[in-house]
Amino acid sequence: MQIAVTADVHLRSKQEYPERYSALANILAQLASQDIDMLLVAGDLFDANLVDYSDFEQLCDQYPNIQLHIIPGNHDALISEDKVVGANIHIYTEPKVLVVDSATFLLIPYDPKVTMGEKLAHAAADIEERQWILVGHGDYMECTQAPNSTLPIYGPLSRTDLDRYAPTTVFLGHIHRAQTNNNVHYVGSPQGLDITETGRRTYTVFDTANGLVTAMPVTNDLLYFSESFVIVPVENDASILKQKIKRRVESWNLEPSEYDRVQVRVDASGFTADRKAILK
Repeated sequence: MQIAVTADVHLRSKQEYPERYSALANILAQLASQDIDMLLVAGDLFDANLVDYSDFEQLCDQYPNIQLHIIPGNHDALISEDKVVGANIHIYTEPKVLVVDSATFLLIPYDPKVTMGEKLAHAAADIEERQWILVGHGDYMECTQAPNSTLPIYGPLSRTDLDRYAPTTVFLGHIHRAQTNNNVHYVGSPQGLDITETGRRTYTVFDTANGLVTAMPVTNDLLYFSESFVIVPVENDASILKQKIKRRVESWNLEPSEYDRVQVRVDASGFTADRKAILK
């Protein structure tokens, strides 16, 4: 059986950020076409301070055969099934063991007062002697924290925790760029939230039969890119820059039909005898 995983959609109103709803709708449409009937959301489905969930509820109504299993993240820590309502919407405010096709998932919602490791300790008896998959939201210390970092730490998970409780696979939300460290997968945000979150976005499909983890592309209404160039004062520097721009755009691996979805921030540094030509 295949199960989809996403996180960090950061929905607000559809009028305010339609591209975020479009990204989630694209995932649901893909799942429906592939007969995948379960989507795990590893936190921050909603942005902070959102109180009207009707846009999301209406979207879920369009896909009644897909069950959405959601844990709160640090931005939507107060959501619950009392606030977000739908026959196919399931929100877990406490750790939950979910058995799907003989695969055991432990869903751990974000809690600002404790670490993921502490939550694992309390749930250890429920997963003892099983092969199991962790779904959580927070900082995996080997991925997110540099030495002497002053950044706040959210619901931390350590390598010691993983060694002690031995999940076969870990899916996390919180970091918006999809990345993998051994068996720990940050699934990433399906829509870049601003110009700093660049490039194509993905969601994850997990096969319970063989443990295969696959990143699947999202078709986005809005794609962000940020590019920097160094200008050297040589003859034909504007022509040279044009070639650099062409190669940079080609590196995005987009179809020409997608170009009108792109928002790009460009900066250049260096020296030139013809600043007007470079700016053009």
